[in-house]
Amino acid sequence: MLVRESPIAWLLERSNPSVRYFTLLNLLGKSEEDVEVIFSKKAIPKSSIISKIFTKQYPEGYWGDSTSPYFPKYRSSYWQLMVLGQLGMDKGDERVKRACDNIFHFQLDGGGFPCYSLEQVANGRVESHTSPFTTSLDKENGRQDLTERADNILFEHQYSCLTGNMLAALIRMGYEDDPRVKKGLLWLVDVQNKDGGWLCPYWRAHRYDKHGCFYGTVCSMEAFSEVPGNKLTKGMKHAVERSSEFLLMHHLYRADHHGYRIVNKSWLRLEFPWFYRYNILRGLDILTKIGYVEDERISDAVQVLLQKRRSDGKWTLESAPIGRMQANLEAKDKPSKWVTLIALRVLKRISAAR
Repeated sequence: MLVRESPIAWLLERSNPSVRYFTLLNLLGKSEEDVEVIFSKKAIPKSSIISKIFTKQYPEGYWGDSTSPYFPKYRSSYWQLMVLGQLGMDKGDERVKRACDNIFHFQLDGGGFPCYSLEQVANGRVESHTSPFTTSLDKENGRQDLTERADNILFEHQYSCLTGNMLAALIRMGYEDDPRVKKGLLWLVDVQNKDGGWLCPYWRAHRYDKHGCFYGTVCSMEAFSEVPGNKLTKGMKHAVERSSEFLLMHHLYRADHHGYRIVNKSWLRLEFPWFYRYNILRGLDILTKIGYVEDERISDAVQVLLQKRRSDGKWTLESAPIGRMQANLEAKDKPSKWVTLIALRVLKRISAAR
């Protein structure tokens, strides 16, 4: 597509300091010590969106119900940390630190994060039952040692997608060296599916599933992509390689059988912020970030991305939970600074390598 103008000046507008900050870093190659970068970073906590999110935070650091970090969806604590991490906030802000301190209380001993708290289970708000998994199924799917641990209702309700999202947010906000984060990453390695993807391995709906879930996979991969390469253990590196191959063998959105048909057309819709859903832009951003820029299997998704580019060089926000979050980031079906920023950094990585 012929692009008549560059959107860089638009991305650098001071009205959105988060986008400006990441544009300076990701597209213009500025360092964290650059004066403009420092100025933009300092402006993020004062932005209208960040301020609106924190007006709903309780003094103890949570949003919504203190015993329910997941519900209501998009408005409780888990969701706010996901957004804040993506917007460039970190634990240097006392409000963020309180929120992270609060959320760590929900992490289970194994390392994963559950949807439900001990209080909810104790009060009968979550139905307790014995795990449906059997040793033979666990062995077949590459989860040989998980059966006994899955008998606990809380363990059954911790999810790979949720854990991946929370670890990615915590790492972005400055907790990459925290032993609790490392424990969560090792849990993800432990529960990785045999095919290289991830499932929600203790949820009854997935009792007989063998094929990895794109949602669980992309969220888990995102967590590992936030870890500096020199801090990844051998097991983590192997998990990244296997999960990357899982996405690549599907060309990011096609079935690896049945003639490579499109698995789900909604995956072609560009969205932000990123929670649990999968889309090709998220897949491309993670794969190119960890170094898969020359693999021809990303080409299908790249072509879709290029076809969606407008003549003014921008991309449109095609999907978002508008009206359901504490604060809307952008208007749906309008040019999106976030989608444009991410699309351009994907293309920059590919161009630099080729």
